Amino acid sequence: MLERRTDLALEINEIKAGEGKNKGISLAEETMNGFHITTVTISPEGEAEAGKPAGRYITVDIGRIWESDRNNFETCAKVISNLLDRLLPTFINGSGCYLTAGLGNEAITSDSIGPKVVKKLLITRHIRQSNPELFRNIGFGPAAAITPGVMGQTGMESSDVVICATKNCEAHCIIAVDSLASRRLSRLATTIQLADTGISPGSGVYNTRSGLNKETTGVPVIAIGVPTVVDAATLALDLLEEAKSDRMSEEISEKLLSGKGKAMFITPKESDVISDKLSRLIADAINLTVHRNLSLQEMQEYTS
Repeated sequence: MLERRTDLALEINEIKAGEGKNKGISLAEETMNGFHITTVTISPEGEAEAGKPAGRYITVDIGRIWESDRNNFETCAKVISNLLDRLLPTFINGSGCYLTAGLGNEAITSDSIGPKVVKKLLITRHIRQSNPELFRNIGFGPAAAITPGVMGQTGMESSDVVICATKNCEAHCIIAVDSLASRRLSRLATTIQLADTGISPGSGVYNTRSGLNKETTGVPVIAIGVPTVVDAATLALDLLEEAKSDRMSEEISEKLLSGKGKAMFITPKESDVISDKLSRLIADAINLTVHRNLSLQEMQEYTS
């Protein structure tokens, strides 16, 4: 049977648990400062069934954070920063830096979160090189970033561009930010997934490119993804099943999942507001993680 389309490990666990095929996939839940967090761990034994690399996938339920007040927004950014700390390798002082890769096409609203995050980051690698005393006195962390674009714009694989940048700036790790696909409307832009397994650019819309992971880049790759689209066929199938339609059959399921619905995606009507707000949220979280000696307010002054 064809698989429903989702990039979220949490949803894959739901599907596999419902089928009784979640061996090698474990789930743990917690709450941090009022935000519900689910960690799905896929063991090497569960890789084939899950269809995702072994590793940790942390999902934060952020709700409609773009409508929240400033205090709740900042609390959420700090929660995501704490979770990012869990996945990032310990930084060793030296010439290395954190390299953030903003994946996606900024010209398409639902795919623009990655590039928008990069524009809101506090970038400091060049300051360390040109004025190391100022770098130390202010308390910056070493940050670099790149927006590799998409193949249709550059003629190059996003992963190839990022790999070259990684070598050039001697990055000790990569934080890759991208848009994802969910199977449920309720999770669109209301969850954020962090993973220590890397990412495949374009996978959210069936346009999977070469992967960004430790094997391809030589350094750990932490992925941060926001579900911004739902595959129309997957949504239709889920809605039919929720309605417990007695007309459902495997034939109908396969027609939905293999037909024209695969080329259609649904996105929230507030996509422009969502991409602006969530890119700010993720950028704040990354800034807090990289520049540990600065407050969020100080960093926002530097980047405004």
